[in-house]
Amino acid sequence: MKKVLFASTALVATAGIASADIALSGSAEMGVVGGSGATVTQFHQDLDITFTMSGETDGGITFGARVDLDEIAGGAGGAANDDWGTSVFISGEFGTLTMGDTDGGFDAGMVEVPAGPGSINDAHTGHAGWNGNGGLDGLYDGQILSYSYSVSGFTITGSVEMEDDRGYAANRVVMGTQIVGLETAGDGITGDNIYGIGAQYAGSFGGGSYTIGAGYQTVADIDTVTAGDQGFDVMGVSAQVTLDSGLALGVNYSTISSDTAGSDGTHTAIGASYAFDAITVGVNYGQYDWDATAAAHDTSGYGISAAYDLGGGLSAQLGYGSSTVDAINTGAGAPVAALGTTSTWSLGVAMSF
Repeated sequence: MKKVLFASTALVATAGIASADIALSGSAEMGVVGGSGATVTQFHQDLDITFTMSGETDGGITFGARVDLDEIAGGAGGAANDDWGTSVFISGEFGTLTMGDTDGGFDAGMVEVPAGPGSINDAHTGHAGWNGNGGLDGLYDGQILSYSYSVSGFTITGSVEMEDDRGYAANRVVMGTQIVGLETAGDGITGDNIYGIGAQYAGSFGGGSYTIGAGYQTVADIDTVTAGDQGFDVMGVSAQVTLDSGLALGVNYSTISSDTAGSDGTHTAIGASYAFDAITVGVNYGQYDWDATAAAHDTSGYGISAAYDLGGGLSAQLGYGSSTVDAINTGAGAPVAALGTTSTWSLGVAMSF
């Protein structure tokens, strides 16, 4: 307790000097994880700390920044122009302008299907049928500029991600499709910008609330070195209903179109969660369906999660995920895979501070 009080005092003092508010939050996990196939049963622990800074001008404009230490450690190791885990924003009556590690227009518009309370290693959403609606985000360096505006339940978001000419020696992934990066860092040859737009509407009715959303993201050519256009378009629609009884239901559907013939695909997902007393449970299912000549395989999967809230920010969590490779497609660059099903599971405790 003394350490917590000391840290709080230091933050208040620092905030006074900087004329801004600084908030510190965190989370931690500990438990056991395992699964079938090559997955090894082992201990699991994770720790995350987030700093949020904000201030306000005399004219009422809010500004701030966010630093996620866990994302920084798992990102690009501080590479130039790579904003893993950090973002900066300015907000006012004109809307909110954010730059850094933030959602692009497609992700901002789409609603993820409910998946329950979570699990300590995300086993319930780590299966081969899950899609977090990332769209084309992170295809380059992950540094995104977004603008959003909300009015009367509607929120509209537009975004752009530029390539910074760092080069790509390894494959990149677009909704499961392997994209081989052929560019050389510093050669002045860059891919086209990624543009996104999304819209959501949130409303309520007697006994619950609902959210509907849609998103679109496009890039004309990610690799201008190779002849022809290597472009992609991703679009989707989604909806979720949450009842006062604690039940939530959701569905989303998205498509990806490629300039490469025979490389198109779709993703479909449904999910549900239910909370009663201190217990929350959830289940979700998703599947990818690609052209037979796409550089990705047809996959599907489902996840289950359950948690018991012990109070004070501590909860016991159980997660399970099952992944199935349904079809082996023949596109060049497709990952090595075999037909069949694998699984992952986790059991432990999660802490929030």
